[in-house]
Amino acid sequence: MKTKDLVVFWDWNGTLVDDSFVFVNVLNVLLENNSLPKITLDFYKENFCFPVVDFYKKLGLYKNPPFFSSLNQEFVLLYNKQKHVPKLKLNILGLVNDLNQKNIKQYVVSAQKNQTLLGLVSFYGLKNSFVKVVGVSNDLALGKKTLAEKLKNKFCKNKKVLVVGDTVLDFEVSKHIGGSCVLVDWGHYSFSRLSACDAPVFRSVEDLKSFFIKELELTSL
Repeated sequence: MKTKDLVVFWDWNGTLVDDSFVFVNVLNVLLENNSLPKITLDFYKENFCFPVVDFYKKLGLYKNPPFFSSLNQEFVLLYNKQKHVPKLKLNILGLVNDLNQKNIKQYVVSAQKNQTLLGLVSFYGLKNSFVKVVGVSNDLALGKKTLAEKLKNKFCKNKKVLVVGDTVLDFEVSKHIGGSCVLVDWGHYSFSRLSACDAPVFRSVEDLKSFFIKELELTSL
């Protein structure tokens, strides 16, 4: 594949930023406040899912729509207090920079609320690393497939889109827009769950980088 034919749609949470532990911390506050047992990171990665309401039901945190709405608002407030704590995934920025040097256009497409996402991308100093950064318009992580479709149709109509993400939703997004997908296991889903998808799953940034080198027939990145 030629570099000019490829664009990359990066997921944000769990893929570029190593933040799954923050979600577990916040959820454990909600669980404790509702007299429910706390969860571990391993449990989270084996059970977290979209739509988010289904995961709340698994945890026993769902009673009715108003209760869920109130709880989700509480989650957002608690998350916002910790959103700057995580670091970028080690060595991922180097890969993003390398791809930019090869003139590969990169975008961020996230199920995080757009306003929060833009602030975080700026906070981590990545504002100029991507052609465009887009998130959903709600706090429920709904609408990522439509978002990716609109982005592709507007900016990448005649390009091959590679989605890089850490959940089954990212795989579904790639299928929805007629793209391809690679998954990483350092985020919000476990390796075993991701392996059920018809997509390569990588366990390190170095392995992901090697994939790009092979896919693009480059000598190095």
